[in-house]
Amino acid sequence: MAAEPKPEIFRLNDDCLEEIFDRLQDLPTEVAFSRTCQRLQHICLAKWRTSRAYEQLDLDKWRELLPNYEDLVYFLTQMRPHIRQMCVSSCLCALLKDLDEMQISDLPRVTSFYYDPEDVDCYPSNRSIRKLAQLLPGLHKLRLTTPIDGRYLSHFEQLQELHLYEDQHKAYELQQEYLDEVCHKLHDLRVLDIRTYDVISKLQLGNCLQSLRNLAVLKLNLATLKPVLPAVLELPSLRQLVVLLDNEWHIPPLVSPDSYDHKIREVSEFYEIMERRAKDIVGFAVDGYYMPLEPGWDAALPIWAHRRLRRLAICSWTHSADYLERYTCMADLQLLCLRNWNELSDDILLQFVQLCPRLEHLDVSYCRELTPNFLPRALSVLKQREPYKQMPGYRRSPPLLLYYDLSGFEDFVDKSNLKSSPDYRGYIIFTADFPVGSERGLSFVDRGYQFEFDCP
Repeated sequence: MAAEPKPEIFRLNDDCLEEIFDRLQDLPTEVAFSRTCQRLQHICLAKWRTSRAYEQLDLDKWRELLPNYEDLVYFLTQMRPHIRQMCVSSCLCALLKDLDEMQISDLPRVTSFYYDPEDVDCYPSNRSIRKLAQLLPGLHKLRLTTPIDGRYLSHFEQLQELHLYEDQHKAYELQQEYLDEVCHKLHDLRVLDIRTYDVISKLQLGNCLQSLRNLAVLKLNLATLKPVLPAVLELPSLRQLVVLLDNEWHIPPLVSPDSYDHKIREVSEFYEIMERRAKDIVGFAVDGYYMPLEPGWDAALPIWAHRRLRRLAICSWTHSADYLERYTCMADLQLLCLRNWNELSDDILLQFVQLCPRLEHLDVSYCRELTPNFLPRALSVLKQREPYKQMPGYRRSPPLLLYYDLSGFEDFVDKSNLKSSPDYRGYIIFTADFPVGSERGLSFVDRGYQFEFDCP
């Protein structure tokens, strides 16, 4: 019996089939193309798994792309071994039920999970957290914005980052026994954020610190830090410490509320960290709106003897900006964030551009006193330092990223289209975003302070 003739499309090589794929109009058409045979499935899968558009699973968005349920199940089944991130804005319980119905028992390559439900009362149950740990056995980074008591968090055996902070009210915080479990059982934990926004945190780290030898980033409330500050500063791998000032204060019973000054208590730990770790401090951030620091607070800081600052953020300041000049001696400064200053001038800012040759990030968002005159002056300084930077073949240093949202020259930048100006190309990049690693809003760090250490 003669063999059936081979369809013409299968006479094409893979390059031609990939060209056909690139011309398909939408994902449902791609799925229909893929389901034709194994060879086309292989072509499509190779394209899908290298597309950043499908690296993160957001089931709600995927439903919009693939309204046909069978197509959605097929696509998810094909992509299951290649998904690296998950983002969930609906109820976690409903999501897990949907995945069960699709017979998706695990997503082995997902390393990051972010849960931020639109329904603020959709708290994940302990059962859902346990099932999530089974679904994501290789999870490294977990961020939950809803209240959670913490049971079964220790089931994420490969977890390296745990983020539980959200700048809003939570009905309750992590329970102490489950925090202890997390610290004792998750030996690869590198980042721990247990801040609570609007109450005095009851969490304690006294029984946990010996198990946190690998911890590099710790974010916590002042009330949690106070009893264990010396021990925290002795953590051998600690690179960053972020402290959230409590929104309420515990006043000792023998002290009159009218005479009790909580501000003295709040800043003492800040200065103690400065004293204990001065030689290792390479960055610090202060929220001037909440930190009760008076003019001249930094004149005698022990960091001046070492001059190692690479990252400096002093935000929401109402005092004169003249004292900032002393920080221009930090020749290794790479990031300067002066967000929401009232009296920041062009001249002060220009000194940093002139005297800090390694400066790569300059955040002046919400600084309304700055003028457009700063921009050509800063460009002139940068061009004098590297006059041949725009020439082909010239070894270029990184451009200066200028964060200018709601600054005094925002309108000028936008109206003059400076973002695409050839004069500024290679020297200054204008961005309305915020620096990586900072909080969004009026301050680099929420309602408190942050230290960064250079450890051996």
